[in-house]
Amino acid sequence: MERRVQFGGAEHGSEGLVVHARKSEVETVHASEVRSRQSFCVRYEGGRRQTFLLGDALEAGGLSPQSTKRRASLSADSVSLPASSLLKAPAKARIPVAKGAEDSDGSEEWDPSAEPSAEAALDTSGLATLLASIRTCQMKSWRPLPEQVDLLQNIVEAASELLRDAPGAAAVPELAAAPAAAALAVPSAPTAQEAPAFSPPERPVRKVQIEAAPKAKAPEAAQTDDDPKNRETQAKAAVCRSQSEPPDMTASLEKAPTALKHFLDARSVSAIAEGFRYLLKCVELHEEESGKVHGKEVLPYQKIRSLPGLPWKAQQVWQLLDAQVKKEDHQAKPLQGKSLAVVGAGPVGLRIALQLKLAGAAVTVLEKRCEFVRINRLHLWDWVKQDLIQWGAKIFSPPGGTFGADKDYCHIGISELQYLLLKCCLLFGVTVELGVEFRDVVVRSGGWVAETEPPLVPQELRVDALVCCDGAASRIAKSKGAATIAGGLGKEGQAIGVVANFLNGKTSSERNLRQFSWARQFNTELFKKLKDKVGADLQNIVYYRGDESHYMIMTPSKQCLVEKGCLHTADSLDGAPLLRAENVELDNLKSLAQEVAVHFGLPTEFTPEQSVMIFDFSDTKRHEQAMLFQDGEASTPPLAISLAGDALLEPFWPTGLGCIRGFLGAMDAVSCLGTWFKTKDREQALGKAEAAYRQLKSVDAQTKDMTLKPENEWRVEPHTRYRHM
Repeated sequence: MERRVQFGGAEHGSEGLVVHARKSEVETVHASEVRSRQSFCVRYEGGRRQTFLLGDALEAGGLSPQSTKRRASLSADSVSLPASSLLKAPAKARIPVAKGAEDSDGSEEWDPSAEPSAEAALDTSGLATLLASIRTCQMKSWRPLPEQVDLLQNIVEAASELLRDAPGAAAVPELAAAPAAAALAVPSAPTAQEAPAFSPPERPVRKVQIEAAPKAKAPEAAQTDDDPKNRETQAKAAVCRSQSEPPDMTASLEKAPTALKHFLDARSVSAIAEGFRYLLKCVELHEEESGKVHGKEVLPYQKIRSLPGLPWKAQQVWQLLDAQVKKEDHQAKPLQGKSLAVVGAGPVGLRIALQLKLAGAAVTVLEKRCEFVRINRLHLWDWVKQDLIQWGAKIFSPPGGTFGADKDYCHIGISELQYLLLKCCLLFGVTVELGVEFRDVVVRSGGWVAETEPPLVPQELRVDALVCCDGAASRIAKSKGAATIAGGLGKEGQAIGVVANFLNGKTSSERNLRQFSWARQFNTELFKKLKDKVGADLQNIVYYRGDESHYMIMTPSKQCLVEKGCLHTADSLDGAPLLRAENVELDNLKSLAQEVAVHFGLPTEFTPEQSVMIFDFSDTKRHEQAMLFQDGEASTPPLAISLAGDALLEPFWPTGLGCIRGFLGAMDAVSCLGTWFKTKDREQALGKAEAAYRQLKSVDAQTKDMTLKPENEWRVEPHTRYRHM
């Protein structure tokens, strides 16, 4: 059997060490990620499987649908992924070891398409250094350096020796003769003066539909293999199938427990989709074998719990989700039979999607990005912490069992929070459309239809209401006539934040670092020493330790940034923003962040995904109305539009109000929508929304006891939470 090893290639881009085989001799090609590690599995004829390293994929163009036009759809009925997303999960690479060798973290590889078999042993010396340096090159748009090419050559030579010794190697005489550089197809690194930008080759992007239950073709519609039209259809289907999942992938009830663990611990959208899809396949197989078919009203998690042999951890998940369903608030189902679209899959968008689903609605979340990548950390009030624990924050990983362990500083990474809520949404039957940008709503055939880019197929999305969670100064709200009001300090440059994310090496010294949050007025001596030694004139500084990164955010004065060379000028020119790109010196900003980190004994190596960012929070935005209506044709009822999260009320950063106001606003929106659908009285719904919004704007760390009732009384209805409703 002919096999060859090459780096990159037209099919998979510059994504690491990939093993190719002739397509006719490959039974399964499958990409899987386990515990933030990624491998590329190839199963050859005879059932023997080898696992090779797949480096982190950093694709030019990022995750914006404007540049990639990729789409992913996750729901209880189907899972669609971008054609390249199974190879694009932002994860650490898994270095395979020989059978019997010790795995670095004890994780077990899960490949649903193949039975366990021995893995090929590879010499991994220098491999971690190689991947780290290549990743840096990709981030900084450089060509590989000569040392990196040498490392690649060494790896290919080692892999070539393994292949020569393997059965069938005699059929590949050209492999022994080909030099490593030719096998790699990596040109010599040009000099610095002539080096072009380094980026992965462009690949065609296909929309892929992975159905949980493939529909059988009707006998009368069947075509013969001799039919040219049928051959063309089969060829197109084979292309899509090879991009999404192995052609011969079938469910196995014995693998259901491992698939569930894979789902609970997944740290990327593609891994979450993979685990969820496989669990649904197992449900279908179990229904066929047992003869017990679940009704449409049964939630996905209730179907999955019927699978045999699931681990004890699963019972904890089911108990928590059962408790949510059984809450008194959720028994009335005020939104039963209604279809709602939530625009934005941020933390608040996903949280409100869960609340809408519990109220009985059919919910679709539209998100223009294809992956969750934000690693900044959010400060959480105690009620938000308890709410997330009730949604499984200590069971799902991330965040994991240590969530909320520090009683003084409770925080969570933004993407970690999104992963947690996304898993809950899927288990409750919420449909999440990723890579789909909301455009507008129009009247069609007597009802409201959401227009998106790309369009949703096979059928359009009809909606009875719309919830905007599309970020500060919501574009949708503005297009519907909602007035925006500026708040905050009111003058640009009065409050500037600098965020730095450093790699967590998980050493003992890093685990012992103490988290802190200081304001100048409470520790003037500390800030004086910092200014004298480092030259950093700060008002606030916060440090949180995450599993993968160290998060530091500080508020330097504008003059300090000018003196340290981070800003070229302290003035805005011709109305241009102070923090415009040409006025910010990023290298000096990084140096300032590292100097402050050294002063506090923190690591100084930046994370490659997000190193340093600067933002101005002097002005915050909010909308005058939390709810508005769009009128259509005479025979069409008006469309209710609710705002939540930053789209409604952008928080002032130092007070940590983002999640608490966002989650409270989510419950307000569900309550007001319930009033609208129950009464059809526009004025009553708007009056309730205005009264709740007045209270929500007053929620602050200093005023919470005066504005909010005791947390044990909180329910969906606003009067159970606000003192003055």
